[in-house]
Amino acid sequence: MEQNRQTPAHVGSGSILLIFTVLSLISFSALTMVNSKADYNLSYKLAGRQVAYYNACHQGNAFVAAVNSGYTQGEENGIIKKSIPITDNQSLNITLMSNFSKNTDNSNNSYMITGWKIVNYENDGYDYTLPVYTGG
Repeated sequence: MEQNRQTPAHVGSGSILLIFTVLSLISFSALTMVNSKADYNLSYKLAGRQVAYYNACHQGNAFVAAVNSGYTQGEENGIIKKSIPITDNQSLNITLMSNFSKNTDNSNNSYMITGWKIVNYENDGYDYTLPVYTGG
């Protein structure tokens, strides 16, 4: 009465599947954390850039208001220029020209804005560096 018992091939498959599932979840959660940190860093940098830009715009608006109130320092041939720094590599350049046609429009401004633009001082302001571990 000898019974020939063979063990089925799928005895440890449940454990292997469980280990694979846990490793997959750990890997995906680590990737999600890394991606979330990168998104946070980018959002933080963009928020700082936006604050700097709007501060420069506020200074520019104050400059335009001062010029229209009678401030004419630095005027050449009816044109006043001002450069307001935003970052180390960018500035807001404002150009105002004397408003000779002030009788034809409904504005009381003595100067009109002819230029309001962001100027980059470097050709490429993007950060292409990658934090790669080189061993040590």
